[in-house]
Amino acid sequence: MGIMDMIQSMAGQGGTSATPNGQVTGGLMEELQNRPGGLGGLLQAFHQNGMGGQVQQWGSGQTAPAAPDEMEQGLSGTGIIDSIAQKTGMSPTMVKMGMGVAVPLLINKLVSNGHVDQQGAQTGAQPEMGSVLQSVLGRIL
Repeated sequence: MGIMDMIQSMAGQGGTSATPNGQVTGGLMEELQNRPGGLGGLLQAFHQNGMGGQVQQWGSGQTAPAAPDEMEQGLSGTGIIDSIAQKTGMSPTMVKMGMGVAVPLLINKLVSNGHVDQQGAQTGAQPEMGSVLQSVLGRIL
C-alpha cells in the first residue's frame, strides 16, 4: 500500500475523504522517502534557512501550526513545496498551509522519539514511514 493509499484508507475510516492537510502530509512523507537526507534533511533545511529556533520549539512539544511564510522560509531552496504541489494537484499556497500543520507534528514526533536530534542528525534507528505517517495523520484527520 502506498502512502497516498494509506491516507485515503485512514480518512475513509472516519467517513470522510482525505483532507488537504492529510494529502500534504502524505506528499511530504513520500518526498522525504525519496530525498537524500530524508527526515534529518528536513530539519537541516530549516536550520540552514534561519529557522533553528522554530525547530527547537517544535521538537520540545510546541506544535501549534506554523504560518505558510515560515514553511516557505524553512524549505527555501529544497523544491519540496513545488514537488508536493505537483503530486497533489494543490497550489503551493495550500501546500504551505498544510505543511504548517504537519511539519511541527512530524518534527516533534521524530525528536521526541529519539530518531533525530534537533539539528537533524540521526540519533537512533530510522522509523518506519508508515508508522510515522499514521501517528501524524492521527492528529490531523
